[in-house]
Amino acid sequence: MLYTFADFAQQFGPTILTLGWLLVVWMIFWIAWKTYLVMKMVDFVSAIEWTFYEIKLPDETEETPKSMEVLYEYVGGIHKGPDFNEKYFDGYLEPWASFELYCTQQSVRYIIVVPTAHKRLFEGIIYGQYPKADIQETEDYTQRYSYKDLRKKYEMWGSDVILTNDDILPIKTYPQFEAKLAEEVPFVDPMQIIVEALTNVEAGEEFWIQVMVRPLDAAIIKDWEKRGEKEIAKISGQAKKEKPGMWENFKNFMLAVPGEILSILFRGPLDFEKEKEEKVLRFFNPVDEAKMKGILEKISGNGYKTKIRIIHIAPVGQLKKPNIARGFGVFKQFNAWHLNGFAPDAETRTNKPNFIFRDRRRLWREKNILLNFQWRDFFGTDSGQIMNAEELATLYHFPVKYVSSPSVQRAKAGRQAPPANLPYA
Repeated sequence: MLYTFADFAQQFGPTILTLGWLLVVWMIFWIAWKTYLVMKMVDFVSAIEWTFYEIKLPDETEETPKSMEVLYEYVGGIHKGPDFNEKYFDGYLEPWASFELYCTQQSVRYIIVVPTAHKRLFEGIIYGQYPKADIQETEDYTQRYSYKDLRKKYEMWGSDVILTNDDILPIKTYPQFEAKLAEEVPFVDPMQIIVEALTNVEAGEEFWIQVMVRPLDAAIIKDWEKRGEKEIAKISGQAKKEKPGMWENFKNFMLAVPGEILSILFRGPLDFEKEKEEKVLRFFNPVDEAKMKGILEKISGNGYKTKIRIIHIAPVGQLKKPNIARGFGVFKQFNAWHLNGFAPDAETRTNKPNFIFRDRRRLWREKNILLNFQWRDFFGTDSGQIMNAEELATLYHFPVKYVSSPSVQRAKAGRQAPPANLPYA
C-alpha cells in the first residue's frame, strides 16, 4: 500500500501546525523583548548625568604619555558588570568616559567628560598622575550649536573614525615617536601635530575630537586575547586544525563514498597508510615578525572599547574641502600600514553618499553625528573597537613640556594642590 503525501499530511499536519504557531509566538515575544530592551537602554543613557572638566598643566610638567597610559588603566575602576535583571530587563550599559579636544582659532582646550557618579574618582586619578594639574568644571562647549540651525547658521562635516584592520592589530604608538638622536627634544609629540593643524583656522571655524573609552568585562578581554593568540598561531604556521564535528564527518563520508567505490574498482584495494606530518623549519619575513610582535604586545594589556569622532564647524558658506582633508589627515600619523591604522567610517561620514537623495541623506548624517557627539553616545554593547591603554595614550594625552604651541592653554605653576579628601588613585 502506497504512503501518499495526503496520508503524511493527515498524520503529522496538526503537529507541524502547532509547532509552527509556537515558533511564530516565540519570534513575536523575542522581537517585543528586543524592542523593550532598546527602549530601556535609551532611557538608561538619557538618565546619565555628565560632568565636564577642563584640564590645564603648567609649562614645567614632567609627565609623559606614560602617565596618561597609567591613567587609562585606572579608568577600569568605573567598570561594573550587569546582574541578570540589569542585563535582560533594565537596559543597563557599562559606564564610559569621553576625552575631547576643542579647537578654535589659535586655541585648544583639553576636556574630559565623565559620569557625575564617578567624578570624584576621576579627580583622584588625574591628580594622582598629574599633581600640578589645574582641574576646573566647565560647560558643554557643544551646546552652542543646535541641529535645527544646520545649514542656516553654520555648516559642518563629521565622521566616526574606525580602525582599518582587525582590532587585535596595533596602531603606531608613542614609543615610536621618540627622536633618539635628538638631545633637547627627544620626543616628537603627535598631539602637537593635531593641535597645530586644527587650531590654524579662521575665526568661527572649530574642530572637535572625541575619544570615548569604556572598560570591558574580563571575559570579553579574554576572548579578544584568544583571537590574537589564534592569529599569531596562524601566521607562525602553528595553528591547530579544528576537528570536524559529527555532521561534518557524516557529510564528508557521504560525499566520498561514490568516489572511493570507483577507486576500488579501477585501482584495487585502498592503502590506509597514515600521513606523516613533516616538520619544516620556517623562516618568517619581517612583516610576519612585526605582526606577531605587534599583536602580542597589544593583547598583553587591558583592552577598552573605543569610539572616535571628529567634527568640523564653519560659518555658512565657509566650509572648505581642504579643512575636511586636514581634519582626517591628522590621524594618518598613527597608521602602520602593515599593522593597523585609521579611516573615516563610510557609514557616518557626512560628505557621503553621492547618489540618490544626496543632500537629504547628507543632512540626516550631519544631524545624527552632531547629536551623537553632544550625547556622548556609546550606545549598544557591541559598539566600538578594542584598543589598549598605550594606543589610547598615543591618541589623547595632555601636553608634555616639549610642546611650545601658543594654542595650548597652560596652568599657572603651583596654582593649587590636590584636595586632601580625594579617593586614592
